[in-house]
Parts: sequence; structure tokens; C-alpha cells
Amino acid sequence: MDGKSLDTPALNQPFPWAKQLVESLAPFAPIRSYRKGIRLGLIENGVQVCRIIHSGTIEVHRSSDGLLIVTLPAPGILGLGVHDAFIVTAETSKVSTLTVEELQRHISENGLWEVAAQHMMVVTNKLYSYSKQLSAPTAYEVIRNQLRELSHEPAHFREHVTIERYIRDKTHLSRSSIMKILAELKTGGYIVIKDGRLCEIKHLPAKY
Repeated sequence: MDGKSLDTPALNQPFPWAKQLVESLAPFAPIRSYRKGIRLGLIENGVQVCRIIHSGTIEVHRSSDGLLIVTLPAPGILGLGVHDAFIVTAETSKVSTLTVEELQRHISENGLWEVAAQHMMVVTNKLYSYSKQLSAPTAYEVIRNQLRELSHEPAHFREHVTIERYIRDKTHLSRSSIMKILAELKTGGYIVIKDGRLCEIKHLPAKY
């Protein structure tokens, strides 16, 4: 294996414009607490809705096959422009809900369209990066991308998920192919694994 480390932005970093949007929209919808593992769609009774994440961490899944796209820490907004997905709370989280129509009205009335546009640009870029990661030409490159995403997850999240499960939930790779590449990365001293959990990334070469 030889090459340089991956340097594209991690998908699971907080949206830089989300904090201002979440704080500005907080007064307009009741905030509910959801325990870990609760699924929330982006369409309710045929109406498109937005989920405003005030605290906690949520998983974003693709509706067509349930594939895990990304885990996102609060603050965040899901559903403004993208609805072919659902979210699952990865820990106890506080979430409020507005219809897209209500959200757009509040954005207009409070002069938030510039912030919303910046937010949507970030979301679009993240979705493009996600698509590019999954269409990487080799299994190793897909795994390398996901290892980097995992390294940016909160410490308490990494402590409770194995690398193999994290990668398998987010890709179509088989368990055997994931374990083979992880074992070789560990043997080569590129990553440090303990009890199946990622402890450290020393270096992720570009080629395998």
C-alpha cells in the first residue's frame, strides 16, 4: 500500500449554517425528546416536513434501501430540499417538526433566506461527496472513506460501534471483504483497533 491520506471534507461534520437556522426557528415548533432508535420520516400524511435537531445525534438513511448515509450531531435541519430519506435517533435527541411550507414562511418572515441558501449549498455538497464515496472504484477506497468518516464521529459514538458494522451499514460491501481489508490495515500499522473499535488512524494510503 502506498500513497497519501484522503483530504476531502468529512460528511459528518456539523453544518456551519445550521446553528443560526435552528436557533432562529426554535420558537415556531414544540421541541420533543426522542429516545435512541426512534425513526422519523420526512413525509407525514403525504406532507413534506423538516426535522430540526436541537440536541443529540441522528442517523440519515436512504429511503429506497435503508442504507445509512451519515450520522449528524446537532444542530441540524433535515428535509429542506431532500425527502427521499428518513432519520433515526442515534442517542436521546431533541427534535422539532415543521412542514416545509411553514419552514419557508418563517424563513421569509425572518429574513433567513441567505442563511438557508448557504445551508442548502453545504447539504448539496455533502450529498455529492457521499455519492462519490460510494462510487469509488475499489472496495478499499470505499472503506478508506468510511474509516475517515468514523474517525470524525464523537468519541462516545465510536466506543459503541464496531468498525465493521459502521462500514457495512453504510455500504453494500460484504462482511468478509471489510474484515479482510481492516485486518491488513491493522497488521500494516495503518490503524489501531481494539475490540473491533477504531482507536486511531495512523495513515490511510491512497492505494491498496
